[in-house]
Amino acid sequence: MLKRLLIAGGLVFCCLSCVPAIQGVPGQPPFAAEIEPYEEAVDRGCSYFNFLWGKSAEIEGYYDEAIYAYKQALVCDRMAGHVMRSLATLLVKTGEKEQAVVWVNQLIELDPKNPESRALLANLYSIMERYGEAAEIYQAILVDDPKNFNVRLLLGGLYARLHDYEKARQVLEKLAELNPDSYAGFYYLAKLYQEMRLFDKAAEAFDKALALNWSTMLAYEAAELYEQEKRYPEAVAIYGRIIEEDPSDERARSFLANLYFRQGEVDKALQEMEKLRDVSANPDKVEIAICRILLDAGRRLDAVMRLNAILKKNPQSDAARALLILAYYQQGDLVATKKLLLQVRPTSPAYEESVIMLARIMQEEKDFPGAEKILRQAIADKQHRRLNFYVGLAMLYAGQDKNDKAHGVFTQAFVDFPDNVEVHYEYGLLLHKMDDVAGSMLQMEEVLKREPKHARALNYVGYTWADEGRNLQEAKAYIEQAVALLPKDGFVRDSLGWVYYRLGDFPAAVRELELAAVLSPDDPTIYEHLGDAYVQNNDIQKARNAYLKSIEQYDEKEKKEGVRRKLEGLSSKDGHTGGAK
Repeated sequence: MLKRLLIAGGLVFCCLSCVPAIQGVPGQPPFAAEIEPYEEAVDRGCSYFNFLWGKSAEIEGYYDEAIYAYKQALVCDRMAGHVMRSLATLLVKTGEKEQAVVWVNQLIELDPKNPESRALLANLYSIMERYGEAAEIYQAILVDDPKNFNVRLLLGGLYARLHDYEKARQVLEKLAELNPDSYAGFYYLAKLYQEMRLFDKAAEAFDKALALNWSTMLAYEAAELYEQEKRYPEAVAIYGRIIEEDPSDERARSFLANLYFRQGEVDKALQEMEKLRDVSANPDKVEIAICRILLDAGRRLDAVMRLNAILKKNPQSDAARALLILAYYQQGDLVATKKLLLQVRPTSPAYEESVIMLARIMQEEKDFPGAEKILRQAIADKQHRRLNFYVGLAMLYAGQDKNDKAHGVFTQAFVDFPDNVEVHYEYGLLLHKMDDVAGSMLQMEEVLKREPKHARALNYVGYTWADEGRNLQEAKAYIEQAVALLPKDGFVRDSLGWVYYRLGDFPAAVRELELAAVLSPDDPTIYEHLGDAYVQNNDIQKARNAYLKSIEQYDEKEKKEGVRRKLEGLSSKDGHTGGAK
């Protein structure tokens, strides 16, 4: 601070000596913007010291003072381009972009063909989202200087940002042609090709960029592309080189092991994981990952042996216990599974899931008193109880037709979780299960009153209206909000398809229901809806295939029969047999 004050003191003295040189201006010198341009400098020394003052103030964050000093420097030397550039840059930083444009244009007037000044103006226009003007300036610079690398790169980036990928491609391909040794050129071209889904060209550009300048960061990006395109040997080669250059790179070994596993090469995957464990800072974590691979590969006995060894060494390992529970459950050893579930501590992240799983196993074994006891004990623990324990207990009662007790559980839940909107949502689902649709709708409306963007409640209300054939436009609006919140949820997409069906827009219904079937391929209701939409869209063969999938996936005999009747109706239309079994 002392240094800045000393400089400022010298500047004041110097600037006072500058004042007489400007006639007709009383007191201190005016801002440069207030006077007409003139060709010759009044005092370069004065300009230089004001410029230093401005730089010092800018570095210390005194932006208003810096702007004042820069403008004073331009009073002393109206031709000082470096001052104009600094002033314009600072004006951008302080949000005064229009003023910055004025000064950059004055800078260009000093040398109209200067590519740096024109590029600065184009960059400023781009920041201001005046993209057309920015592109025109970049193009004009390239007419004068076709090999200007930075400007061509900026123009390509601008087109890409505007999603004008073809223009971006032309610019960047020309850049790569003019600069065949440019790492940056091929890198950005690879990213553009990837965005355009031209994966072969993207891979080729990545290869050239890697050949010009190998880097681990770029190698990972290229390997990700190769994996995406199932070019596994190339991805393996890249991970291999990363590991060769840095044997301790845990990420590369992990990715390589996962790649081998996805190709069904379990032994190779395990070999890589064993090597990773030897270099890892957390070998126990890697050992658990090895056990997960063994379980996924069906090698449960080996996984169980390793997991028991981990627990013997560290009895508090929740991750190992969770996997061991899964292994015993898959083996059908429910006694061992329940024993381990009872060992999960309330402070464990797996506690909630463990209680629910234990109660579910007991319920499947028809041990209803045991399941009730487990859930009641969990609810009694005020410090660790969860809403799902109440939901599980209420569903347990509902499954035994003890509806009064089920309602009573939620009465207590409303007391214990007074501000939790999910209590209303879960109660609404319980009422739906009890065939109380009106009561369920009241709860869902309460959810939306408290949380208007609750996607599941929006979907429930919208789908219910659509299924009942009422409030269809409002139902569509509700479901569209739910889709925006959960775009990859197949059940929400099914709702949108169904409301389109009810509205009579069958092409839109088919579009949304086909996407729903991709997102949730194991849901029979979606395929039944899709079959209905195909029928209305006069695509009988596709309707038949959808109905067959629905029949295959439904467990309920009544629902199977309902879809089978629809299938038989198709057969009478076109003379084919349904083929349903």
